[in-house]
Amino acid sequence: MISVITCSISKAKLALLQNSLLATTSCEYELIVIDNSSNNYSICQAYNLGARKSKFDVLCFVHEDIEFLTPNWDQYLLGHLKEPDIALLGILGNTVKTIYPSGVYSPVLESNRINQVQKLSDGSDQHYYINPLEEKRSEVATLDGMLLGTTKKYWEKANFDEALLEGFHGYDVDFSLAMGQLGKVVVVYDILIAHSSFGGNNKTWIDNQIKIVKKWRSHLPICKGAVSKKMLSERERADLNDLMRSLLKLNSPFGISLKYAWLAIRKTPFQRINLHFIKKLFLKLVNAD
Repeated sequence: MISVITCSISKAKLALLQNSLLATTSCEYELIVIDNSSNNYSICQAYNLGARKSKFDVLCFVHEDIEFLTPNWDQYLLGHLKEPDIALLGILGNTVKTIYPSGVYSPVLESNRINQVQKLSDGSDQHYYINPLEEKRSEVATLDGMLLGTTKKYWEKANFDEALLEGFHGYDVDFSLAMGQLGKVVVVYDILIAHSSFGGNNKTWIDNQIKIVKKWRSHLPICKGAVSKKMLSERERADLNDLMRSLLKLNSPFGISLKYAWLAIRKTPFQRINLHFIKKLFLKLVNAD
């Protein structure tokens, strides 16, 4: 039996989630809705509150803007979580977590593991599927928070870190790293969902990702499966480049931007994009004066 937990601000999106649960779920379940339309919970606070309210031993944390597409998806979820060494599962993950602030999905595609439908702004759907080893489930370092399945036993050992993280970003990376200390973190391919929004980086995203790498510094990098030195290096470069773009776009403090620009230059001194970062930082410094 499953406790499905979501944090909601939209009645319309919640209704779609509820309807998809009714259409695809075969076992007894409860939907615990943490209403954040007038409250000001962080996602960590909301999910911990939902878990404390739950009456079943299996917990499934989901975004409110997803729809379940797989009939009897809950039976697959229960089957995976019966494996005693699986602490956390999801449907989008990455085999690498570098020492740099970063999200889950990477432009280095071979490190991604995913089975998900994304609803696009033009009304069409895009099915993303990356499972290069054709596995039943793939062990990963981190999972995206669209869907996170675990048991109350594991959650009680590693709550969402509401003391560290604010807002709605980074909680999935941090939770994955915490669960990875207790058991396996895996992507499963037999549960398909549709997701109707895209993530975006803001100041809270940057702040939380920096907090996360500081918290887990002694454990990073984490690589699952056959990750070559070349792939790890590519991921580190990609993470630094993505972070620098976000820092500059969001006009982050000069000191933080300079720190990561210097790390990017040290990592790949002859990469052309470094000149772009240096130019942007110089203009930022001049304008500040």
